[in-house]
Amino acid sequence: MASAPSLSIAMSDLAARLGGRLEGDMTLQIRGVAALPDAGAGDISWVGDAKYEAAALRSRAAAFLAFEGVAVPPGRAVIRVADVDAALIEVLRLFSPLSDRPAAGVHPSAVVAPDAITDGVAILANVHVGRRARIGPGTVLHPGVYVGDEAVIGRDCMIWPNVVIRDRVTLGDRVEVHANSTIGADGFGYIYRRGRHLKFPHIGSVVIEDDVEIGANSTVDRAKTGVTRVGAGTKIDNLVQIAHNVRVGAGCVIVAQVGISGSCTLGNGVVLGGQAGVADHVRIGDGAMIAAQSGVRSEVPPGVRLAGTPAIDAAQNWRQLAQLRRLGDLTAELKDLRRRISELESAAHDPERR
Repeated sequence: MASAPSLSIAMSDLAARLGGRLEGDMTLQIRGVAALPDAGAGDISWVGDAKYEAAALRSRAAAFLAFEGVAVPPGRAVIRVADVDAALIEVLRLFSPLSDRPAAGVHPSAVVAPDAITDGVAILANVHVGRRARIGPGTVLHPGVYVGDEAVIGRDCMIWPNVVIRDRVTLGDRVEVHANSTIGADGFGYIYRRGRHLKFPHIGSVVIEDDVEIGANSTVDRAKTGVTRVGAGTKIDNLVQIAHNVRVGAGCVIVAQVGISGSCTLGNGVVLGGQAGVADHVRIGDGAMIAAQSGVRSEVPPGVRLAGTPAIDAAQNWRQLAQLRRLGDLTAELKDLRRRISELESAAHDPERR
């Protein structure tokens, strides 16, 4: 049961919070939220699609979130809502064991520069805050976080353990960065001269705008000059690499193990599926969607859907893959045709078989 053990809420109150229509026992107390196979007494579960109706009928959940017309076990309470996923987000927030933020203050083991501004910030064990750094009230720096000199972090941010925010990096308000990610490391830029690699100094910075979330073990590199920018509301998964001077628009979704090479530009609302790769200096238009494991080498117009390596129109890519899967059968058919043609030719040249 994924919940805070002390919380209990009546179904009538939960339905009112969600703006849903309650069927069944309005006094039933809900103490947790769990998926259909795992739910038990005191849990509420959810049915977000009609294809899960059979699983709902087998579930031991005490109550359900569901849209109109979906069957649940007889006698169980259900809150009918128009958008099950949106309602589930509210329920998960309500039962989250992480809902209480640490109180503002500085742990004795933390090292905070005397000229850093940290009023109203929760600074936990072994945090380092550099000179002239500015951090907004309501922000939490979990154990082991490093904040470099002159870095700026906005209000109500959540910076999880061992995150590194390098010098002169700027984070907006309500940014969340998960454990072990690094914002503002040097970009990867070299030239080969006289038998050795010469590194370009990266003297720019990184700007992470408001309401961005960055997953664990991801990296956003510092610009060579200027800024590497991630637009407001963008969501970045774990293990993502964003190289120097990249500009990511607002509201993008970047899934795990994506690599974006230097100086790329992503428009607003772009989606990059897992393990997609983008070559350097490529522009991807607003609303484009790139399928998992695709390789993007040239400019992408707005709104298109691409797949494959090199990335092409997604529908065309799926057709080609379907044809490839038939290649074995086609090869066997071709061998059979060649054999039959050979037999016919032999017969045509053999007087005894005429």
